[in-house]
Order: sequence, then C-alpha cells, then structure tokens
Amino acid sequence: MSAGKKKINPRRRPVSEADLNRAKASASDQAIKLAIAIFLTVLKDRFDFDNDQICEAWEAMNKLSEEIKEKRISAWDLVNVLEEEYGISVSR
Repeated sequence: MSAGKKKINPRRRPVSEADLNRAKASASDQAIKLAIAIFLTVLKDRFDFDNDQICEAWEAMNKLSEEIKEKRISAWDLVNVLEEEYGISVSR
C-alpha cells in the first residue's frame, strides 16, 4: 500500500447522488409491487376474484402506476377522488 493511499472503510464509503436515486427508485418500485401483491391476494382470497379478474386488475393497476411514474397523474389526486367522489377515506 502506497503512503498516499488510505484504505476506506466500506461502511463509510461515500454514495453518489445517482446511486442514491437509483436505490430510492428501486425501493419504491419494490414497495409498490409488494403493496399490489397484498391487494391482489385480498381480492383473490376474500372476494373470490378469478384468475382472469386478478390479471385484469393487475394490468389496470400497472397502467395507473406507469401514469403516476410518468407524472401524468398524481397518486394524491387519486386519494382525493376516492374521498370526494366515492366517500372512501385513505389515510395519509
């Protein structure tokens, strides 16, 4: 090891902003997929959705998620519509 080089503790290695943004996006994608899996399981187990209905619900949720990701709509707008138009309160 040369005199000018100091070994960096891997736990203290600096993270670039790009790496941090990628990690946040990946965690967000995983959280959304897990939440959808929970919801689809409830539809299947509690409300007897058949496989075609589950697939149709998944496709619709995936499409809506993409629209949110592309910032064409806001997830908070969906929350407001549920509350104002349908009387369904979703806690923030």
